Amino acid sequence: MSTAGSIIYKAFMPTLKMVLCIVLGFFATKKGWLTAPGAKGLGAIVIQITLPALLFSSMVSAFTPENIKAFGPLVIVAVSYQMLGLMFAWCIREIFYVPIDFRWGILLIQTIVGNLPTAIVQTMAKEAPFNPAVDVDLGVAYIAIFIFIMNTTFWGLGVHKLCAWDFQDKHRIPDHPPLKERWSSQIEMTKGKISKWTGSRKTGSTTLDMESQTIPGMEMIDQGAEEEGSIRRELERNGVEPYLPPCSSAEDITPVYATPLIDPNGPIRRSSSRLPQYSSAKSTSSPPQPITTLEEEDHESISPQPKRPMWKRIGTLLYNLPNVTKAIIISIPIATIQPLKALFAETEGWSGSRMPYGPDGNPPLAFVIETSSFLGAIAVPGALLLLGASFARLKMPKNWSELPLGAIVALTISKMILVPIFGIFVIQALRDRTSLFPRSDKIRTFISILLSGTPSQVIQLVVTQTYNPDGTAETLSSFLLLQYALMFILSTALAAIALYVVER
Repeated sequence: MSTAGSIIYKAFMPTLKMVLCIVLGFFATKKGWLTAPGAKGLGAIVIQITLPALLFSSMVSAFTPENIKAFGPLVIVAVSYQMLGLMFAWCIREIFYVPIDFRWGILLIQTIVGNLPTAIVQTMAKEAPFNPAVDVDLGVAYIAIFIFIMNTTFWGLGVHKLCAWDFQDKHRIPDHPPLKERWSSQIEMTKGKISKWTGSRKTGSTTLDMESQTIPGMEMIDQGAEEEGSIRRELERNGVEPYLPPCSSAEDITPVYATPLIDPNGPIRRSSSRLPQYSSAKSTSSPPQPITTLEEEDHESISPQPKRPMWKRIGTLLYNLPNVTKAIIISIPIATIQPLKALFAETEGWSGSRMPYGPDGNPPLAFVIETSSFLGAIAVPGALLLLGASFARLKMPKNWSELPLGAIVALTISKMILVPIFGIFVIQALRDRTSLFPRSDKIRTFISILLSGTPSQVIQLVVTQTYNPDGTAETLSSFLLLQYALMFILSTALAAIALYVVER
C-alpha cells in the first residue's frame, strides 16, 4: 500500500497538468492569439471531432463482453449524481440570490459531467495499483459512460434549452422576495388551504352544498339578469327611461342595437358599447344557415400530409444526435461483438486465426483506431485551453458585492464537497456489500468516486454563449471560476481519497 505522500503526489501531478493548460489558454487569449472566433472554432473541433474520436478508440479497445456489465452500475451512479446535483441546485436557487440570466442554467451546472477527469485517469492508471496495459483505455471507456448519460439528458431530452430560457422574457423567473417573507407567505398559504379544506369537510358533513346543486344554464340566466339590472340603473341615473314594448308569447324578442341618447360628457362613457332596445318580430324568418369560417375553409383546402416511413424518422433522429452520442452508440456493438472487434483491434481467439492480419501485421481496420486515438489526443488539452480563454474574457465587476457570492460559494461547496462525500460512502458500500463494484475492477471504483466532484463541463459555457443575444456567458463564468480555482486543491484531495479507497 502506498504512503500518504505517494498518494498525494500521484493525485497532484495530473491536476497540475490540467491547471497549466488552463493558464496557457488564459495567457494566449490575453496576448490575442486565441480570439473569440478562434475559440469558437476550437470548441467546435473539440466537441464535434476530437472528443468523439477519443471515446470511440477507447471504448472499442477497452470494452469486452465481460466488462460491458459495468455499464449498468455506472449508469446508476451517474443518474444518482445528476439527481443529487439537481436537488442542491434547486435549493440554492430558492435560498440565495441568483442573477436573472442564470436562474435556469444553475439547474444544469450541477448535472453536467465533463471529460476533464480523462487527464487524471490517463496519468494515474499508468501506475500501481492499476494495470497500465488495460486500465488506461478502460478508465476512459468508463468515463465515456458518464458522458453518454450527460449527453442523453442534455441533448437527447432537450435539457439544453433551459440555457435559452434565461434569455426569453416568457420563461424568465422574476426576482424573489426576501427569504423570510417568501417562506412566511408560503406557510400562511398552506395554513389557509388546510383550514379551507377542513372547513369544507365539516360543512359538507352537516349541510348540502347548494353551489353544487345549481342547474346547468342558471349561471347564464343570473348573469343576464345582472347585466339588465345594471343597464336599467345606469339609464335611470342619467334621466333616461328605458322602454320595453309588450310582446306576446308567440313573438320572438330580437335585440335591435341603436346608439343610446346619452351625453358623451356624462358619467357614462362607452366608446364601442351600444345599449340594446327590443322590438318584436314574428318568428317567420328562415332557419339560420351555418357559417363557414376562414379557418374551416383553410382546414378543408389543406390536404393531410402523408406519414413519413418509420425508417426515415429513425434516420432523422439518429442524424440529429450529437457526434459524441453517435460515437458511443457505434462503439458499443463493435466492442462487444467479437468478429467486428477483430477488424479493429486485437481480439483473443479471432485475430490471426479466424480474422487474418493485414500486410502490416495488424487487424485490417486498425488504422481507424490509430487515427481516432491520434485525433482524440487533442480533446482534453483543447478543452482546457478553451476554459482558460473563457476566464480571460470574463469581465469582473468593480464592486465585488455585485456578484452573487452566496450562490457561487454554495454551488461550489455542493458540487465539489457534498456530492463527493455522498459518492465516497455510497461507492464503498456498494463495493463491500454488492457485486456491482468488484474489488478486482479497481479502475471502476476509482472512476465512480473521481467523477462525483469534478468541475462542470465547459459545454454549458458554449451553449449559453450561443443562446445569449450578446454572445457572452459572464454569470456562468463567475460560477465556474471558483470551481476551477479550487480544483487544484479539491480535485487533488478527491483523487487521493479515491486512490486510498481502491488500495484499501
